[in-house]
Amino acid sequence: MLKVGLCWQGSPAFSGDRLRSIALRHYTALAGIPDVCFVSLQKEHGLEQLAAVAGSLPLIDLSGRLNDFQDTAAVMLNLDLVITSDTSVAHLAGALGVPVWMALKLAPDWRWLLDRTDSPWYPTMRLFRQTEFFDWPGVFERIASELQREADSYRTALNQVEESALKSS
Repeated sequence: MLKVGLCWQGSPAFSGDRLRSIALRHYTALAGIPDVCFVSLQKEHGLEQLAAVAGSLPLIDLSGRLNDFQDTAAVMLNLDLVITSDTSVAHLAGALGVPVWMALKLAPDWRWLLDRTDSPWYPTMRLFRQTEFFDWPGVFERIASELQREADSYRTALNQVEESALKSS
């Protein structure tokens, strides 16, 4: 099973937060992908959104156990992928070398440059950009399509390992 961490909201104290944070309901586009286990990396802000998606997005909530970045890093190092908005979680995953997909607003912070799907700062990061203002559904359709591909590849590789193990026994 592919283990995927999710983070959707940064600090509301940041002046541009309403443009970079993403309502958790948009992440429900990922819910129908088989063999994927979702883990919340969200801490504090945004946790109130969990109740609204409880029936449509199976999500393991670790918020009570994430006391600091060290705890978050420990969880990330045991995941296959992190999907996040433009938050500190994206930077932490990138710095740790954990594969991370970041959903970006149309006019992002300068460090994400323009017209790129990768980041010069973090080699394991993929950028999924809005093509129109506030078009999070379009971003998550693309993320869901790519996540489906990843899950299929993971399942194929696992099947090959199992077949190989059966042949050698």
